[in-house]
Amino acid sequence: MKCFKIILFLIYFNIVYGLKTIQKGFLNTLSVEPIYYGADKTYFPSGIRKSVICKGGGKNEKVQWRDPSGDVVPTVASDHVFVQEYFVPAYRTRVPAAVLVFTHTTVEDSGIWECRAGGKKKEVSLCIIDPAEFVDTPTEVTADLGRSITLTCQARGDPEPRLVWYRNGEPIIEDMTSSKYAVSTKFNSQGFEGLLTVRSLERDDSGSYGCEAIQASPHDEDCSISKNINVTLNINYAPMFLDGNETSTLFVKDDKLAELVCSVDAFPEPTYRWFKEVGSDLSEIAQSETKVEEDGSKAVLTLEVTEAHFGQRFVCRATNQYGTVDKVFAIQKLEKPEPPIEFNINNSSYDSIQLSVIWEKESFYQVAGVEIEYLSADKASRRKGMFNWKKGTSIKIKSDEFDAVETESGGALITLPDLDEETTYWIRIRATNEVGSSSWSSPLKITTDIKPEMEEVQENLVKKRPESHDSEARFYGLLFAGGVLVVAFGSMFVVRVV
Repeated sequence: MKCFKIILFLIYFNIVYGLKTIQKGFLNTLSVEPIYYGADKTYFPSGIRKSVICKGGGKNEKVQWRDPSGDVVPTVASDHVFVQEYFVPAYRTRVPAAVLVFTHTTVEDSGIWECRAGGKKKEVSLCIIDPAEFVDTPTEVTADLGRSITLTCQARGDPEPRLVWYRNGEPIIEDMTSSKYAVSTKFNSQGFEGLLTVRSLERDDSGSYGCEAIQASPHDEDCSISKNINVTLNINYAPMFLDGNETSTLFVKDDKLAELVCSVDAFPEPTYRWFKEVGSDLSEIAQSETKVEEDGSKAVLTLEVTEAHFGQRFVCRATNQYGTVDKVFAIQKLEKPEPPIEFNINNSSYDSIQLSVIWEKESFYQVAGVEIEYLSADKASRRKGMFNWKKGTSIKIKSDEFDAVETESGGALITLPDLDEETTYWIRIRATNEVGSSSWSSPLKITTDIKPEMEEVQENLVKKRPESHDSEARFYGLLFAGGVLVVAFGSMFVVRVV
């Protein structure tokens, strides 16, 4: 019973003392309503009505607002900014408050406003901006290859916007030594106009250029916004084939579909025509038999290949008002690939070997991939001069997975991965395609390198990390379980005392 009375006394003491502490703390606190501009906004537009409340910390304290220049804001509504005084209820009393009223906000109202009462003060930052608008700014312009053109961007707003040009995300700065760009600004009736001159136009100069209007308040460095517009520059130039004008040879199986893809880069969009070579003449193919992409980037002729197509040649012609280009496509029969004429080591590491594989140039076009067999030297027993490749490992690599291709020599760089360090192997290779495989090359002896010490250290660290994570997990698990037990025993003790 005695313990119960002690507990009740402690509860009563804490409630009374706590209320007094809260009352005292509340009366000694000066509070200002926070500024909320709205979701994803950092400013108020000019011309709106806005009020900010400041509550005093004591019943006898006078609350004042001061503008960014430090002057006391008057309580008389003679200007667009004034203060309304009143009292708000508090615990067993009333405390003074002052409402800062803007009948219509202006850009000059931006800055730090300060509320004072009883030697205490609170600041609030206000950002007022008349956001920029782009005017008389063409979003798409066109010029001829080799010429120069000046892009324009105009914006008006308050504060006066500063204009910055961008290309591929990088700002274009004013540089008198630049042979490509010239940047300048002029003022007219619409506001500031940013000028970007692009000289000696090339195909790569076509694309999107960004113009950014930046507004920064002179009264508050944190009060700023930016707005962007994109200007697309189109450059007129004759069609050109993306893969060159050389004859393209397609190796196709009999009774298979072949797609002849004619792809050009040009502006304006070109027109396409397909022809079949008949002797020295060209016989035009009906447009209904071809397909052109909507953006004009390519035209496709699909053929159901028969024996009659082998040896035939087709011509794609792309034309716009700036020029015409032709490309020849030759259809050849796909045969089994030839074995490589050269096969050696290009580079090596502790776990892989990069091979240099070369075919006759014409044969290389029929190679769709390779098959590599390898056998460690300790398993490479010979019978009658032959290796038992059944004890080895086989790997298939498609041509689009080759590390690099040397088209002029008909060769490729191919990596054999996942080997053991400091190990000697015998390897052989053959080419593959849809029709079949070539004969195997002669065996080649290779040896991997010793693993660098740094890589061994890194691997050991990686192996140890999971153990350290497990240790940390066990530690925090035991700590949490101990905390639960302490709380449980504490609760049981309180219940017994009560």
